[in-house]
Amino acid sequence: MNKKYHDVFSRLDQKDKDLLREYSVKNTTGVIFDMLKIFEEHQEFKFIYEEDGKQVNLVEISEMLKAEPLSEYGWIARFSKHVKDHEII
Repeated sequence: MNKKYHDVFSRLDQKDKDLLREYSVKNTTGVIFDMLKIFEEHQEFKFIYEEDGKQVNLVEISEMLKAEPLSEYGWIARFSKHVKDHEII
């Protein structure tokens, strides 16, 4: 971590760290939601997964692409490395 940020964040008490973590998560999930919404609403943009030369348009196979990663059982919760006590996010 950048020393400048480390110095500032190390002075925060636990309550402020929790608030900063909450803000960061909400902000990040909002950005992801808005970005995926672009793919859903504008067909000229494609969101393609490719493996072994086979392409899948993720918008076409998803019921609501923009919300899927963010739910309690969504992509972020299932595939992120995190600890329940927020040691790692």
